[in-house]
Amino acid sequence: MKEIARLLDQAFDGTAPALPLPPSSPPAAAGRRRKKLWELPTRWHCPLVGTCLPVAEMRRLAKRAGVDAAEMSDYTLHTVVVGHCGEHGDVAGRLQRFLDEHFAAAVTKFAKAKTEAAVLVLWREALATGDVAGALWAAWSHPDLGEEGGKDIYGDIHMLSHQVGASARADLRRLTALEQDNVRLRDDAAALRLGLGEAQRQREREVSLLQKRLAEAEDRAARLARNELELAAARRSVAAYDTLKERAEALARRAETLEERNAANARRAAAFENELAETRAELAATAGALESALGLCDGVAGTSGCGRTCPAESRLAGRCVVCIGGRTGLVDGYRRLVEASGARFVHHDGGQEESLHRIDAVLAGADAVVCQAGCVSHAAYWRLKDACKKLGKPCVFLKSPGVTSFARGLAELASVEPPAPH
Repeated sequence: MKEIARLLDQAFDGTAPALPLPPSSPPAAAGRRRKKLWELPTRWHCPLVGTCLPVAEMRRLAKRAGVDAAEMSDYTLHTVVVGHCGEHGDVAGRLQRFLDEHFAAAVTKFAKAKTEAAVLVLWREALATGDVAGALWAAWSHPDLGEEGGKDIYGDIHMLSHQVGASARADLRRLTALEQDNVRLRDDAAALRLGLGEAQRQREREVSLLQKRLAEAEDRAARLARNELELAAARRSVAAYDTLKERAEALARRAETLEERNAANARRAAAFENELAETRAELAATAGALESALGLCDGVAGTSGCGRTCPAESRLAGRCVVCIGGRTGLVDGYRRLVEASGARFVHHDGGQEESLHRIDAVLAGADAVVCQAGCVSHAAYWRLKDACKKLGKPCVFLKSPGVTSFARGLAELASVEPPAPH
């Protein structure tokens, strides 16, 4: 557990654990050369790893690189791997080889493009067909892709993540509708089975009666010609039986079809239930991580759970800390950390639902600001940055909206001397 804590600290602080470096590679040949993983902008590493590296492969790669990931969650390991992508180390080298080998076809296809515009055309085609992973690596590592083209692709990946989340919510709604249809179909099938059973019993009764009447009619016809009318009536009854039999067979076929549809819907419902169980497990894991993060400080002024003095509790006391953005479900966790340090907590969602114009009023009464940069609109980000600069407000920008990251942001604010009163 200490090793996991060390890796998390290094990941959030922007450093990576020291791992043995592979033998140095010979210098690249002059001319056009594809970009290496560690040569890409740091902000690209997270979407690149998340999109192109499956979780199982990420764990195999980390194990081969000497990273003890046995007790790490998928998200923690993802953070550690992303932290290693910024330097030419063992993890980055292994990931570079995996991406080149696994997406060799896409790299070859994009290599035919000789301009940034041509690279973006191939990227748009791949995005339209859903073949994103290989195209993302081939495009970002292409020697002719510039900063602006890379930003365009980054924006496409950012919006694609929103669309995937919306699709998951639509799937949950479809699952609910299917479960309701399944119950209704079960009731219909049960009613049809009852009707079919009654029809079969009625048919048997009628068959028995018809057979008896037919036997009597044939016997009378054999003996008396005048009984031909009775025989004709019996034959008409047989015809009616045939019609009833056809109707019963049609009902049986319909019941069989409904049972097949019911079985298919049951299989689909089971699949959706499995997906729902996995989603609930992920939510439970997230809740556990939140509880662990909230347990960083034991609530005693001036101390933390590890026995060290918390600067946030000494210098933030009596000050107003404003949090811009963040996840809605974690706001109470942010509030608890701030109030545990003796400061007053104020929150603004960063322009998601609240008005951007209210940010200026919120900042006017703030002593320190924590901005969840990944959870606010671009307009809110720049407005906040300019306002803090003009007003001289200390501000910390966080990449991760987690409670642990927020606690480190508070510690950073606590290390800054409060501005002198005017």
